[in-house]
Amino acid sequence: MNEEGFEAYSAKEENERQYTLIDQLLSMHSSLRDKYERRAFWLNTIQIGASLFLSVFAFVPDDVIRSLSYDPAKGRYLLGFSAIIVLLISITEFRVDWKSVGSKHSEAARHLAELKAKYRKAFSEAAGEDRGRNSKLAIDYDRLMALLPPIPEQYFIRLKANHRFKICLSDRVSRNPKAPVWFLWLVLRLKGMRAALKEEDVKC
Repeated sequence: MNEEGFEAYSAKEENERQYTLIDQLLSMHSSLRDKYERRAFWLNTIQIGASLFLSVFAFVPDDVIRSLSYDPAKGRYLLGFSAIIVLLISITEFRVDWKSVGSKHSEAARHLAELKAKYRKAFSEAAGEDRGRNSKLAIDYDRLMALLPPIPEQYFIRLKANHRFKICLSDRVSRNPKAPVWFLWLVLRLKGMRAALKEEDVKC
C-alpha cells in the first residue's frame, strides 16, 4: 500500500473510531438527561405537593380540624413539618440544579445526534473514502468533544455497559423478532455471566 493509500485508510479507521465513540456518548448523555430530568420532576412534584398542603391547611380553623377528630396542636406540628420539607427541598433544588444539569446533557445528546447523522451520511455516500469529508468530520468531532459536559466518573462504567448491552439486545431483537424482549434480555444476561465466570470474551 502506498503512502497516500495508507493515509486514506488511517483516516477512515479514525473516523470509524470517532463514530463508535459518538454513538456511545450519545447513549450516555441521553441516559443522564433522562436520569436528571426524572429527579428534577419528582423533586418539583414533592415540593408542589407540600406547598399545596401548606396553602390548604394553613388557614383552616381549629373547629374544622376538631370536627375531623384531629387535635389542632398536632395539625400545627404537621404544618410546621411540611414547611421544613418545603424549605429543605428548595435548598436541595438550588444546590443540585438537576433541571439545568439535565438540560446540558439534553443539548449534548442533540449535538451528538446531529454529528452522528453527518457520519452516517458520509459513510453511505463515500464509504469513508472521501479524505476531504473525513477531515471535515474530524474537525467537527474535535470541536464538539471540547464543548460536551463531562460524564460523571461514578456513572461512566455503568453507562458504557448499558450502551454495549443495548447494542447486543438490539441485534438479538433484529435476529429474533418473534421472541419476547424480556426473554432475549435474560438470555444475554445469562450468557454474559457464564462467559465472565469462565473469563471468556463474548460477542453479541
